[in-house]
Amino acid sequence: MLGISAQGYYKHDYASNEADILSASIVLYCLYVRQKERLPKAGCRELYTLCREYFREKFTIGRDRFYNVLRSNSLMLRRTRYRPRTTDSRHGYRLYRDLVNTSPKYTPAGNGRLVVADITYIYTREGFAYLSLVTDAYSRYIVGYCLSRSLDAEGPLKAMYMALETYRAYGISTEGMIHHSDRGVQYASKQYTDLLLSQGIRISMTQTGDPLHNALAERMNNTLKNGWLFNEGDMDFRQAEEAVSKSVAMYNNARPHKALGMKTPMEIFSGRGGNPLMEYRYN
Repeated sequence: MLGISAQGYYKHDYASNEADILSASIVLYCLYVRQKERLPKAGCRELYTLCREYFREKFTIGRDRFYNVLRSNSLMLRRTRYRPRTTDSRHGYRLYRDLVNTSPKYTPAGNGRLVVADITYIYTREGFAYLSLVTDAYSRYIVGYCLSRSLDAEGPLKAMYMALETYRAYGISTEGMIHHSDRGVQYASKQYTDLLLSQGIRISMTQTGDPLHNALAERMNNTLKNGWLFNEGDMDFRQAEEAVSKSVAMYNNARPHKALGMKTPMEIFSGRGGNPLMEYRYN
């Protein structure tokens, strides 16, 4: 048959069937990962890493072919950019110098050496709510968060108290840690800075309104909003609180990071694995 032996033909046919089965399994798993309560906006790189870990020796295709499988099944994403404006630096509180954007730039050597903090807004059926995040810069682990109805210092304070409790729970010292934020009134308030100083934490603030000077915190805002909370307008405040808690848990435990060698924040922060997305059963 056109110079192809029967053995060669059936071997090729079998290989094609195996490839089709793998492609179908990949699509099903990616759809599972992208369900709302998991990683609904997981990108190609994250999906490739998760599939390689999940299918293990059965995962016999390269990155380009994997992307082709996603593309042919309409699973490619369009990224959107979002940059919130929640900073009011017109206040009379003390401003601290920038300890991070130095020359050379400060790079944390481990957990509990640098946290970045920021606030973003979420639109709910009841109006705007404000999400305060505190992130460990070394592991990208969200150590503290709080959704608040107002832009006062209460939300950031609760997020920072949670961060301190998280570090204590994992036996990580925060003595001498740097807390980096913008110069907003919430982070410059006496109540907030007194808390940091009482814990032996060094205070660092951006010197301009350039979001690149607190880039990691800005990226965290974008990751949560574009990854999970993109339909927050359909929720009331309590539902938004629950969605934030679930989103933070999934981000910390399941989302691999290129900057972390495609490991999850939890793996770097605690040294433990156990990605919940590996529990899926497709047959």
